[in-house]
Formats: sequence, C-alpha cells, structure tokens
Amino acid sequence: MKHLRSLIGALPALACIATPSMALAASAADEHGAYAEHEEEGRNVLSLKLAGLEIVAPPAEGGGPVGGEEPEAEGDRVLRRVGVSIGVERVIVPGWLDAEVSVLVAPGAGGITLPIDLVLKKPFEFTHELEGFIGVGLATEWFEAGESETAYGAASQLGVYYWVDPHFALAFEGEYNLLLSPETEHEFVLASGGAIRF
Repeated sequence: MKHLRSLIGALPALACIATPSMALAASAADEHGAYAEHEEEGRNVLSLKLAGLEIVAPPAEGGGPVGGEEPEAEGDRVLRRVGVSIGVERVIVPGWLDAEVSVLVAPGAGGITLPIDLVLKKPFEFTHELEGFIGVGLATEWFEAGESETAYGAASQLGVYYWVDPHFALAFEGEYNLLLSPETEHEFVLASGGAIRF
C-alpha cells in the first residue's frame, strides 16, 4: 500500500518532466512535417540565371557554332557570350533523381547562340537550406550567323541551391558540354540566379 501511495505521489512529478519533452518532440515533428509537406508540394523548380558562355573549337574552315570568330591563339577559335538561362526541373524520384530542360539565350555581334540541354540530376541535401546536385545528359546548340547551324553532344552539370525559404532559392551552377557533331567543341557555362519551387 505504501508503494502504491508513493507511486501515485510521484505521478505529478513525472508528468512535469515528461510534458516539456513531449512538447519539444511534437514541435520538432511538426517542423519536419511542414518542411516535408512543402517539398512534397514543390516537385517542380523554375530557374532564371545570368550566364557566361565560352565555346572553344579547333581550327576549321568556317563551319561550327564558333565559325566567323577571331582566333584567340594560333589554332584556337573561341566564342564568349553573356546570356540568360531558363530551366525547368521536375522531381522524378524524391531525393534521388531530377530531370531538367534548360535553354540559354546568348546573343552577340556574330549572331545568336542557343544551347539547349536535357539533363538527369542526382540531388544531395546537405541541410534543409543547402542542396547540391550533379547531372549528365544531352546537349544541343543552335547558332545563327547569316545561316543557322546545329551541334550535338553530351552535357554535364554541377551546382547548388541555397533555399532562403521552402519556395525560393539562390542558384549557382557550372556546366561543361562536349559537342561532337559536326565538329568537336568544348562549351563552358557559369551561371547564377534564382529558383522557385512550386
């Protein structure tokens, strides 16, 4: 009987200890659930970035997207442009696989350069705010300088999103494309801007 009374007497003290712990756990669960809900709702990302483009090609008689540019060094043809990149990204498998289509519009004195990439990306979540990614895919480039030409090849990407809130991020990205047809060319892109998840 004494033990029963002692146990009943200790119940209020146990309740006082347990209540803050339970409240803290519930708060953490609510916060995680809210963030997961935002991620579940936002399976699409729309990005707008300012981009710098450089294409390096070996010497050739005209031809190729850098045809008509002055050689930077003997044997090299280099085209540099600044443009705007627009990307649309879709989550295929949450946390594992995303797909993105991006278009870079880069006008210049010799015409307009229009790289278009289709890339599969593996995301890496370092924190709730910081997310990295690496991607590979297909690259195509349309170039207009008096007459239009198109090049094809492989694309690769490396970049990060910094999510200021669940729906808006700062985006930073580097890209290397190897264009193989009609001639071998190396394309480098550095871009930064913003992204919206919806």
